[in-house]
Amino acid sequence: MSKFYAALVAGLLLAPGVHAADQKLGAADIKKNLEAAASDPAKVKAYCAMSKKMDEIGDDEKKAQAAGDEIDGYFKTLGDDFENAWDAGQDAADGSAEATAMDQAVSTLDGKCSK
Repeated sequence: MSKFYAALVAGLLLAPGVHAADQKLGAADIKKNLEAAASDPAKVKAYCAMSKKMDEIGDDEKKAQAAGDEIDGYFKTLGDDFENAWDAGQDAADGSAEATAMDQAVSTLDGKCSK
């Protein structure tokens, strides 16, 4: 997972609410919550659209700011459990069990997207 995605998500999700940092999700919960989206066609569609948008944004900060509401909408569709797991995975130290769980879950989801 790119460091850019961590910065993008952190910058876009400034709205108040319950986030993974408050809950300290472990690797198993991160993987379970993210992969749960793979069995819901509406969530797969939202994830794939979000992933495509993040790829389009690349490292362009202005594009990231302009896409903030769109990205927030995808997270709303994906749900709080997904968002909390995403945040926890992004906040995890490189090489940690949590980061590995995030990478595995994202790979599973990416496999559902036609690029």
